[in-house]
Amino acid sequence: MKTIGITDEPPERICSGWIYAFGLYYPRWKIARHLNSEWSQAVILAKRKSENVIGRFGQIIAKHLKSSLIDDMSYVITHVPAEEDHELYLFLDINRCTTELLAASIYANLQTKGNVSLETLLFQVKPKARKQHQCVTDTEREANVKDVYAVTNSALLQEKIIILVDDILTSGATITECAKVLKSAGALSVIGITLARTERAKKPRFISADNGWIGCEAA
Repeated sequence: MKTIGITDEPPERICSGWIYAFGLYYPRWKIARHLNSEWSQAVILAKRKSENVIGRFGQIIAKHLKSSLIDDMSYVITHVPAEEDHELYLFLDINRCTTELLAASIYANLQTKGNVSLETLLFQVKPKARKQHQCVTDTEREANVKDVYAVTNSALLQEKIIILVDDILTSGATITECAKVLKSAGALSVIGITLARTERAKKPRFISADNGWIGCEAA
């Protein structure tokens, strides 16, 4: 199955190697590149909850994970809680955000593996001061998500590797804050999965030496 040019290319490893980005997203203000990028258009369709596109993304990500996960380790797939948005939904699933649907799609392609489960581990304890895209600097993005998230049930993640799913990585602030919360609650380590990394002149500030991922100290 091919959906508007989505391919099975290996993902990009960023942020010390613990986050995998499966494509490049050109923001809407780069209108020519945005419109001509099949991957960017697919990400937009996913954010609008296109069932077919989310399903295909789930297959691609699961295919990568199947060859990477360790048989004698336990994994939990979870999602980054999404901000409220006003996208035109193609596929109305009012009670679940895009990241939750994507996490469920990945799990649906991995559930034959007995060491992988699906849980909602994070929730927002307070609203953000503003939306992330309204923050001008990476420092503002970090401050905007600090102490926003908490774990729903720490018993679900003790000594487990968490596969943390988000849609787009720009500065890395949101997914890193979520990873810190999960690690503090008892997770063994965190693997970050994003559909795409935003194309920008400045790379995510959390980048450092590439030093492996599964079972390593993440975030």
